[in-house]
Amino acid sequence: MTEATTEKRRGRAIDFTQGYPLKCILIFMLPMIFGNFVQQLYSFVDTAIVGQALGAAALTGVGATGSLSFMILGFVSGLSGGFSVIISQRRGANDEDGMKNSFATGIILTLFIVSALTVVAIFITKPMLTAMQTKPEFFDYSVDYITTIFAGMLLSAFSNLFGSTLRAIGDSKVPLYFLIASCFLNAGMDALFVIAFGMGVRGAALATVLANGLTAVATFVYLWIRYPALRFNRSHFKPNLKNYGTHLRLGFPMALQMSVVSIGMIFGQTALNTMEPTAITAYIAASRIDGIATSVINNAAAALSVFVGQNYGAKRYDRIKSGIKQYALFIVIASLVLGGVVLALNRPLVMVFISRADRTQQIFDYAFLYAMCNSLFYVLLGTLCMSRSSLQGMGRGTTALISAAMEVGMRVWIAFIAMHYGSFIIVCLNNTFSWTGANLVLVPSLLIVLSKYIPLFGKKRKSPSFVDFQQDDIIAESAATGDLAPSETSERDAAENHDA
Repeated sequence: MTEATTEKRRGRAIDFTQGYPLKCILIFMLPMIFGNFVQQLYSFVDTAIVGQALGAAALTGVGATGSLSFMILGFVSGLSGGFSVIISQRRGANDEDGMKNSFATGIILTLFIVSALTVVAIFITKPMLTAMQTKPEFFDYSVDYITTIFAGMLLSAFSNLFGSTLRAIGDSKVPLYFLIASCFLNAGMDALFVIAFGMGVRGAALATVLANGLTAVATFVYLWIRYPALRFNRSHFKPNLKNYGTHLRLGFPMALQMSVVSIGMIFGQTALNTMEPTAITAYIAASRIDGIATSVINNAAAALSVFVGQNYGAKRYDRIKSGIKQYALFIVIASLVLGGVVLALNRPLVMVFISRADRTQQIFDYAFLYAMCNSLFYVLLGTLCMSRSSLQGMGRGTTALISAAMEVGMRVWIAFIAMHYGSFIIVCLNNTFSWTGANLVLVPSLLIVLSKYIPLFGKKRKSPSFVDFQQDDIIAESAATGDLAPSETSERDAAENHDA
């Protein structure tokens, strides 16, 4: 098959097994970051509409659901991410039937798991908000908003699954286009439901649910038309416990990792809820700004995960090492720049969220303190995301889960200290300490795993194919059926890897 034919068949997808590693990652990453910027911009508009139209109490009530929302929706997002890693590895191995099978399996598991989770989430909402000591003046706003979000969770889950599938095969541009359209639609419906129809915070949540549903349908239609390699049939939906186990073995650790981290965030929110209302409002506004910067770091790491997954499936281990080394330098520089920007623009951005009547110097002081405690340490988050995404791309989801347990331990410890001393600054340091704890597990684990495939320093091994690979059944199944062909390294790539 000629290169031109291959590119035509693959459509817009990027082949991460060829070309300069960092260039591939950056090309793939930029649409994701821009898309996230658009999404965060929508979040700005959404929060501004709620804060300006409904007041500081409504804004704080919606913001108080953040950790609970992350616990449930983070689980769903992690599940989709785990399933997409398998698709990425099978894409790298050129196993098209495996890709179809994995896509169908992801749809089945998502449908049943998320449907059950929706019932549980709605049932525990009020008890959880009560346990988190949500203040009475914010409680009803929190309940109205988050129960509506949870009721439409299945639509969000399929939107995540289909978007993750596109990115797993190397297409990050089309998810961006759908995301932009979704954000504009969401913002328009926000204004319509909240301002014109007077539906309050429920209107803001309903706008998000409907936008996710339309995005899910549009993404699936595009996937089906554009990528024949993902067009499953009835045979791919036949029950296969071994196949379910393979997907859950990677999907569940990533899902639990997100939820475990959120448990620590819930303790942090509980500690925050013991502070004065002004501190809580400032924290919510500052965390929205912080979310833009941290989402850039998270999206960059997601691109690295796809790069590692495809090269792992193709057994291009030297490219994995080169890509991680190049990415590490990039993320350190990016983290420092992002931290500086957040500090420089903190005050004017906080003003976007707080109505003129509610603005006080104390709010601005609290918000800047939050920014100092977080933005100066973005390098820790960058290292964490790099190590975790690399391990997940190689199928090491359990290691990421262990690091999440360390992270939650740090968050719980800091939260109790903050509540004991009634200290806002300790609450603000929660993220920094949790990033440090996770890195203590992730960085050594990544170095150990990499050393099993290629030496971390010095010359390449002559015969990396003799290394004992321990990836689940993903590669083994393809090899057993003869679908996995040996990878051939071009002289150009060999030179690039050597230089890196």
